[in-house]
Formats: sequence, C-alpha cells, structure tokens
Amino acid sequence: MRKFADAGTPLIMDGDVRDYLLAHPDFLTANSDLLAVLTPPENRRGDEIRDFQHFMLSRLQGEVETLKQSRDESQKLIEEHLRRQSRMNGAVLSLLDSPGFIEMIETIESDFPLMLDHEAVGIVVEEGAAPRPRLRTVREGFVRECLPRRDLMLESDIRGTPELFDGKAAFVRSQALVRLTVSPEMPPGLIAFGHRDPKYYANGIPGEALLHMGALVSLCMRKWLGLPA
Repeated sequence: MRKFADAGTPLIMDGDVRDYLLAHPDFLTANSDLLAVLTPPENRRGDEIRDFQHFMLSRLQGEVETLKQSRDESQKLIEEHLRRQSRMNGAVLSLLDSPGFIEMIETIESDFPLMLDHEAVGIVVEEGAAPRPRLRTVREGFVRECLPRRDLMLESDIRGTPELFDGKAAFVRSQALVRLTVSPEMPPGLIAFGHRDPKYYANGIPGEALLHMGALVSLCMRKWLGLPA
C-alpha cells in the first residue's frame, strides 16, 4: 500500500526509484549532470560487478567535471573576446569622428588607452619627413627593428620602451605593434598598444582586428595630411 508524506502527496520509496531506473536504463545518459552528485557504491572484495560499477561511475563523474571546466573556460574566452571587440569598435568610431590630424593623434594617445583598457597607446614615424604636429618621431630603422618581416607583432612579458609609450613605458608589460603604411612620401611608422598584464597578448587576441585598426589609422593619416596612397 502506498504511503503518503502529507495529504495527497505520495512518499517515494527507494524501491520506486530502483524500479524507475530499471524501466528507464537511459535515464542517466539523458541526465548526465546527476553523475557528479551521486555516490558510487563501495568496493567489495570478490564482487566484480560492484567494482566495475564503482570504476565506471567514478570515471563518468571525472569526465563530467572535465567537460564542465572546459565549458566554463570556453565561455570566459568568448566573453572576453566580445568585450575586447566591443572596445575596439568604440575606438574605431572615435577615430573616424576626429575632425582633424591633431585631434586624431590626441584620440589615439589620450582616448584609446581608456577606451581599450590599456596603459598606453603610442603612434610614431621614423625621421626623414617634414615634422607633423603632435606626431612623435623615432630614429631611422626603428620600425624595421620592431617589425622586421611582418606587419603585426604580439609580445608578452616585456618592458615597455619610452620611444613607444613615453612616460607610461614602465607600466607596460605586454604589447601589440602594428605597422603603418601611410604613403610613399611618409617614412615607416607604427602604432603600439601597451597593456599592464604580461599575458594580455598571449590570450588569443585576434590579429585581424589590430591589423584593421592599423590600416584605418594609416588611411586617416593620409587623408588629413593630404598624401598620395
């Protein structure tokens, strides 16, 4: 006879749970999260079935926990990527909204660090052309040394250099360097993104977004300086 816990509510007995699981052998497959909270049966010498059940349940619990950790890590990476992409989009809009060359340089060096959550962002060109207001210059060959055979360099565990980050260099521990190709009439240049986290640029930052930013900065500089492509 069925017992009731209170008026109208049947009391589920151990046998009921056992009968249900026997009638639905795929229940734990469809509800694998329960494996993480179930207590495996104790080993009994000479009882190979129980030993095998204990082994299988323990292994499944470990697999479930591993999958949960992997899912959580993937979710964190996706969320961080979206945050960084959102910041980059905001920086692009502010760059396009600059009314002139001087304001563009001020936006890059003053606003970008706040918008991108960086310690410093610097833009430089090598010596050899007419001086430009607010645009810092570096010695000839500096860009080639920083970017010898590529347009993008991501570096971790570094010390920032004053040539790129001026007074904020001491706080920069990782950086992204992007080549600027403004015009045949403009010496080589680069834009540098400096972050305080030594591993910031070792965490799968999409290089395409940085390269697109470099191309946009080059385009804006060429526009405001009236230089040929």
